[in-house]
Amino acid sequence: MINYLYIDDDAVQKSKDKVSGFVTPELEINATQHQGDWESQLEYIRTSIKNIDGLLLDLGLNDLPNEQQKRANFRGTALAQEIRTRQKEGLLKNIPIILFSAHDKLESLLESTGSDLFDMCIDKETVNPDVFDDYSRQFIALANGYVSVESKDIKNILGNYPDDIDTRFFCQLESLANHPPHVTVGFILNELIKSEGILIDESTLAARLGIDISKSTEWDIVKSKLTTCLYTGILCEGWPRWWMSKVKTWWNEHISEEPLRTIGAHQRVALLKEKLGIENLVAATRIDKAQSEDFWTICQGHKRPIDTIDGLIIIGQDNLYPWQEPKYVSIDAALKRTHLDDWKGVATSEIMYLDKLKQKYSKHRE
Repeated sequence: MINYLYIDDDAVQKSKDKVSGFVTPELEINATQHQGDWESQLEYIRTSIKNIDGLLLDLGLNDLPNEQQKRANFRGTALAQEIRTRQKEGLLKNIPIILFSAHDKLESLLESTGSDLFDMCIDKETVNPDVFDDYSRQFIALANGYVSVESKDIKNILGNYPDDIDTRFFCQLESLANHPPHVTVGFILNELIKSEGILIDESTLAARLGIDISKSTEWDIVKSKLTTCLYTGILCEGWPRWWMSKVKTWWNEHISEEPLRTIGAHQRVALLKEKLGIENLVAATRIDKAQSEDFWTICQGHKRPIDTIDGLIIIGQDNLYPWQEPKYVSIDAALKRTHLDDWKGVATSEIMYLDKLKQKYSKHRE
């Protein structure tokens, strides 16, 4: 059983209701109000942290007084900073800290105060029954991940990594050996697991195999053939991923000697059906205005497969590590600004190209 503590400014029962959907037979979350003053809160953390595996914090702890009518003189970010400092000094147990808040300026506040304090940041307004299970698995994965980082050799925490893994990634990872666990866990989560490149998620896996998941009832059978390619390192139970180099090897050994990248979606699916002896797979199709079906990534606007030649690199990716691949938005989504909140805009280097596309397609409408 993994135990989390949730600290909020709301009444205890209301706070319990907020997190009840995350609770599972493997995960317990206890809720409490802030203690009012700074010293009392830190003492509460000191005595409680021995018995918990993770912490959920509200950002605006100073918004409402507690049951003793004491208003907190601190916010969630200040408390998280103090906990991280004391963990680094060896005064507190190392555990994940998750920000769980509904603040309307959450993103901008985190940019100014440091989102690296938190292992995850969850907007309460976006939480619904469809995502409870995913978050529960991630909470458990983070708690287990902290234990693994402290008890295992830095390379062994990655599980069955391929021999051809980018050595620059390992160099960067090993440079964190003497850093606090939250730094190492954060690096693996954000720079390996959540970044396309060495590892890929399910939607990218399907795109690279040319498959439309929503229409393919035998997709799970395909995945079952790729178990040797699964990432089995820390956090894997919360974020399923596949080693891309192992997927390529599997394709060449079991499906076709022709490189996966050079084959269109319909041919990829036809080969999969033939070699795996299954029928209910449907090839993904092109988004409007796309030319290629050699799909390799996911449009951040339409959430559908695209070839990189039919996309524009999105903003905020100027400092990618060498092993990371950029994220793209399709031409159609860029012109229509589809789900703009998910990708914010195109990179500076793509603005001129986007302007040309706007002129091109405005003439088509005329």
